[in-house]
This record gives sequence, structure tokens and C-alpha cells, in this order.
Amino acid sequence: MRSRTPSSAVVVLLALSLAVGLVPVPAQAQGTDSAPECSFPVSEPDATGEMVTVAERPERIVVLQASAAQTVWELGASDRVVGAPVASYTDYLEGIEDTENVLNADEFVVNQEAVVQLDADIVLAPNVVPDGTVERLRDADQTVFKFGFARSFDSIAEKTELTGRLIGSCAEAEGTNAAYRDRIESVEADVDPGRTPRVLYYTDGFVAGSGTFIDEIVTTAGGANVAADNGVEGYAELNEEALVEWNPEVVVVSNQQDGLPETPAFESTFAVRNDQIAVVDGNYISQPAPRITVALEAVAEAVSEADLEAGPTTTAADPDEPDDAERSTATAEPTDTGGPTDDAVAGQPGFGALAGAVALLAFAFLARRA
Repeated sequence: MRSRTPSSAVVVLLALSLAVGLVPVPAQAQGTDSAPECSFPVSEPDATGEMVTVAERPERIVVLQASAAQTVWELGASDRVVGAPVASYTDYLEGIEDTENVLNADEFVVNQEAVVQLDADIVLAPNVVPDGTVERLRDADQTVFKFGFARSFDSIAEKTELTGRLIGSCAEAEGTNAAYRDRIESVEADVDPGRTPRVLYYTDGFVAGSGTFIDEIVTTAGGANVAADNGVEGYAELNEEALVEWNPEVVVVSNQQDGLPETPAFESTFAVRNDQIAVVDGNYISQPAPRITVALEAVAEAVSEADLEAGPTTTAADPDEPDDAERSTATAEPTDTGGPTDDAVAGQPGFGALAGAVALLAFAFLARRA
């Protein structure tokens, strides 16, 4: 299947937005005299229900997937990282290639032996890391903290603050979150409430509905998330019948090389017919960490400059409207919540009875959102 590549104008527009956001204020410089100081030992419950205790400020940190790595880098603690996911989706983090790679050759599955050999003071595991992996590392006497699933801007900020407490970078976390919230508020202040383009986020055959930070990106940027507005919860595989009915005015994609499938359904949309395909760096829009604001700013720019179809635009569902039985029946196909790991989470794409090859692709989709 051929794919449609976004126009150079849109790509350049968003590339400029991303370039501006690629130079964060150093976390150390953001702290104030009133910023909190960390204290040890610190004990916090993690996503597995375990109470994890860190006895003293960690000097050897291992991060198992992308969002944890990005967060630690933003907190200015990369010099203490001895192991990290050295992969195509983390190569934007300066110096990560100098750490020990904790992934297998597939760039997704954790190499548990490599992690154990690093003898870290703490191992930070994003939600995509299976509970089984976490337990085996703990059985090997590793201190592992597994984070919960980030569904919103607030939960990303909470994860940043928690990471700061666990690694002894509390002031840096406060400064990072202050800058993070400032950028979100700046986008909100610039939104024109009089126009709400219909926006679809699409990547690797999936769309993002309600209960995801992608939904919050779209709505904060001034768009209406057509997937969420039509009943999609979490991530789901796209049904092209639904795509035709939703008729997005802007499509946000996170992979410039693949672009969009050249199918009649996509070609029929207002977004494709008017070349309104917004390409955002997948490393930012898919990793729930502080740099998600770079993606937010890029989406907001695309939404603000988009042409709109004549007639009323789609808005969020009115709570007084008839229930779903009286509304459109065209929906995306939610993925099964079962999966190959012990920690399948509502709101993430699942696997169910899909063949092994498809399951691997879906796992790759999840790992990039780790």
C-alpha cells in the first residue's frame, strides 16, 4: 500500500515549531530558593502495588523505556544514568548512546541480564514494561519502581514530580513542571474559541480517543478530537467507514516517512483534500514526559492555521444530547484489553487473539508511548 506524504509546507511549519521547543531551560536553572529539597529514605507505592523504598540519593540510575529516560534528562540527571533504552526513538537525548543499552536488538524488550549487571541504585520502569519483567528484576535484588499509565497533562506532571523525589532531584522537578505548565497555559491563551477544527490523531493504524493525553493535546490546542467525540476510549484501530463519516479537517501524524495510507477513505477527507496533514515528531507526541509540550505547540499551530469546511464544525459532545444509540453508529474498532503481558491497561491498545506479528507491531506502538 502506498502512503501519502505530507506537503513540505506543513512539515517545515511544524519543524520550525519543534526546533524552538528543542532547547529546554536547564532544570537546574529553574529552581528557586523556595524549591523543595529531597529527603531520604523515600518510600512510594508503584503501579504493581509494591511499596518501593529508596534508601539514599541514587548515583546509579537505570531507565527502561523512553518516557522515563526523557524525564530524567529533563531533570538534569543524565550524568547519573548508567543504563537506558538506546534506540531510534530515544536518540534525541544527548549522550544516551554513552549509556549501557538495556534493550534487546528489537529495541522494545528489556534485556534483564544487562540491567542486573549494571547494579543500579534504582530502576525506573514505565507502564509498558511487563509486571513479569519487574518481578524478575526484583527477584534479582534490583530496586524497581514501575510508573502508572499517564492519561493527562496533570498525570505527566505528577510523574515528573515523583521521579524527582525518587532520584533526589526535587527542585529540578519543580522547575521543570513550572516551565511545563507555563507552556500549556500559553497555548490555551492563544486558542480561538470561535473555531474548533475536527482533528484526528493517527499513527500506525491507531487513533486516540478519550482518556488519553493525546486527546488533551488536541483539545488544548483548540481542536475537537473526532475519535473521542464519537465514542472512542483509549486507543483503537481505525475503521475506515468511521473515518469517512468523521471527515477530519486536520490529521495529525507522528511519522513523516510513512505518512497516511493512500486509500479512498483517507483521500475523501477534508484534511487530505486540502493538504492539512500535521506532522509532529513522534518522540514528543507519543512519550508522556515533559517535552509533550513541544508536540502541543506544534499541533496548536497547525490547528490555528487550518482552513475549515463550510458549515458548523464538530464540537465536543453535549451532555444533554441523546445517548449513543441515537447518534452515529460508525466507530473505530477498540482493541481487546487482553494481551501478552500481565499488565494490560485500559486505555492502551491491546492484542487479544491477534496473530503474533500483529501483536509485535502493537507492542512497538506501546513501547514508543512508554
